[in-house]
Order: sequence, then C-alpha cells, then structure tokens
Amino acid sequence: MVANTARSLNDETSFLPGSAVAGGIDWDWRLKKRYALQGYWTGSTIHGSAQSIDELAQTTVHSFQRPDADHLDYDPAARSMNGYGAAIGLAKIGGSKVRFNSNVAVKSPGLDLNDLGFMQRADVRSQSNWIQFRRDTPTKRLRNFRWNLNQWGSWNYGGDRLDLGGNVNAHWTFTNNWRTGTGVTALARPFDDRATRGGPGAYGNGRLIWWQYVEGDDRKAVSAGYFFNVGGSREGSHFIGAQPFVNYRPASFVSVNGGFRFSRNVDDAQWIENTADGHYVFGHLDQTTIALTLRANYTITPQLTIQIYGEPFVSAGDYSGFKELVNGRAPRYADRYAPFDYTLNPDFNFRSFRTTNVLRWEYRPGSTLFVVWQQGREDVLESGRFRFARDFGGIFGAPSRNVFLVKVSRWLNW
Repeated sequence: MVANTARSLNDETSFLPGSAVAGGIDWDWRLKKRYALQGYWTGSTIHGSAQSIDELAQTTVHSFQRPDADHLDYDPAARSMNGYGAAIGLAKIGGSKVRFNSNVAVKSPGLDLNDLGFMQRADVRSQSNWIQFRRDTPTKRLRNFRWNLNQWGSWNYGGDRLDLGGNVNAHWTFTNNWRTGTGVTALARPFDDRATRGGPGAYGNGRLIWWQYVEGDDRKAVSAGYFFNVGGSREGSHFIGAQPFVNYRPASFVSVNGGFRFSRNVDDAQWIENTADGHYVFGHLDQTTIALTLRANYTITPQLTIQIYGEPFVSAGDYSGFKELVNGRAPRYADRYAPFDYTLNPDFNFRSFRTTNVLRWEYRPGSTLFVVWQQGREDVLESGRFRFARDFGGIFGAPSRNVFLVKVSRWLNW
C-alpha cells in the first residue's frame, strides 16, 4: 500500500512545509493457519522553507533542538526532513490453549506521517512480547479463562531507555455471564526525552500499578459494573481512578447507559514552563477529574432511531512545591531538581459539557436522513481546588456553542 500527499505553498514565507511525500507497504503472511508473520515499512520526505522545516523539527514529534541529544543533527537551515519506519512480528493467532506475538519496530528521528494520520513521536526503537494461556472448555462455574503475560521496552536512537515494563493479568467469564479481571503492571525508571518540551530530558520514576474490573450480565434488563485502578512511585507521585456504570435495557428497542469517572492524580514533578532566562520549571500537581456520562438509544422503528450522548466534565489542578530541573540524568530523584521561586499561578479549573443528539431516518432502502444537534459549553477558572457543587453547578452557566447538521444521502439504483 502506497500513500502520497503533497502541498504547493509559498516556499519562502509559509510556516508549513512546501511538499510532503510518504509511502509504505505492510504485510500479513499466514503460516499453516495458526501463525502469522506481520510487519510494515514506511518512509517520508518533507521539503520546504528553512523556517517551516525548523518549526516542524522543533515539535514534540521530533525535538531536534534538544541540547542533550548528541545523536540528533539539528540544522536550522535545513530545507528537508527525511525518515523511515519499520516493524516485524511473529504471532501465533490460532490454537485452543496458547497464543503469542513478538514484535520489534523502529521510527527514525526524521519520520513524519502526520499528513496521513496521527503520529505522536519519532526517534524510537521498541519491542514487545505477549503470551496468552486460555481455557474455553466450560466447567460447572466457569465459561472461559484468559491469563496474559506482557513485556515491552523502547529506546530512542541515542540509547536512552524511554520505557521498560511488564504486566500479568487474568480474566474470568462465569456461567452466569458475569465477568471479572485483574492485573499488575511494573514499570522501571524511564527517561523522558520530552520532559521539558524541547529542553533537556529527565529521568522519571518507576511505578507499580494494579487494576481490576467487574461486569454484570448484560443480557439482563439491568446490569452494572466498575473499573478501578491505583498506582504510584516511591518518590511521591500516585494516582487512583474509578469508573462505575449502570446499563438499563427495559426492552430490545431502548437502552440507557450511565456512568461516573473519577480520578485523582498527584505528580510531584509536572512540567509547567520553560522561562525565557533558561529555567525549566516543574511543580507538585494535585489534580482531580470527574465526569458523568449518559448514553441513550431508542429504536422507534427499524428505519427511525434516536441517539443521545451527554457528558459534564471537570478537571481541577492545584500546584505547589515549585522546582527547576538542574540535572535530569541524576540517579537520585532528590538531585534532579532544586527549589525555584515561581511567582505565576499555573492552577487550573477546566469545566465543560458536551452533548450530541442524532435523529436517523432511513426514508427508503439505502437512503438516509440525519439530523444532528451538538452543544458544547466550557469555562476555565484559576482556582485549582475542586469543589463539586461549585464546579458542576457552574457548567451550565458557561458560554455555549451550538451546531446543527442535516445530512441527506440518496441511493441511486441505475
């Protein structure tokens, strides 16, 4: 499969590249029905003015300007950027008891595919391994069972270890159609080469994470469940999250789903900004996020349906303990930062409400009318402390933006 994209812009004044071309090929070779050799190769080349290429090179996808990246050749006068990516993996995709896959992949520092899709970063080499043990033979109480082992790691082209972790998890489905699962993830100390958004990188901290879920029998008129996770590090950062939900289906043609999301995240070294005089400012962040979700589906007739979705959302973050990065590669956490007299207020309180309502009418076979109403409300305060009544009560007083859409399709049978 080959993809190509190109743009024609003023080469000397545009802030965007003048032209971009990307292509690639992927493969999935099946071996005796149970095994597969999978992978891809891709490449990209982007040409434009020196200003536009320099702006692209300094985004967090590439970060060529990093002062501690000896393996990157940063040239502000460059008028092109080239890169490649590739991956190969062997997988066992069939079998009643064991399945697995092993993969390796690379993305060179100059690879950029964001004209074709979404690519978070280049400059990475990665590997992963997964094996699953399964049992699908029902017993008196158990319908099936899955046990997974995972291992992964990634490095940049300079050899810095960006990620290294492992996970073990298990999942049960019972004869009454209830499901549950749990898992533990262990992460070694990583190196974050994007920690200062273009400045020097810094070591993070190892973490231990535990999660667990329960889901009820969704064949019933009422079912419920939850997802819970918790984790942290020895250096003062931790998080906890919970997502309970209820499904209500009184009849086959109507269903209502309601849920609640809560998370509390405490990060002792959250990046804030890079000052003009060369300081990389971090702080202790205490953030609370809460969201309520509601989905409803009503099938009036097979040709006429209504779908409703709404979510009020609040996220508040309170900063304290301001510090600056002094040696991101120091082995001890206490040696990486020094106190910093930061006088600005980075606290935030973001409140929003989103709703989408869709009427779908198939007025003749293959021909459909859609009527859509979307509303968005949002507001930002400087208070970092979360207050449920104040924050959720103020959402519907925030300025709103309404969008109405009508779409008609007609099937033409020649």
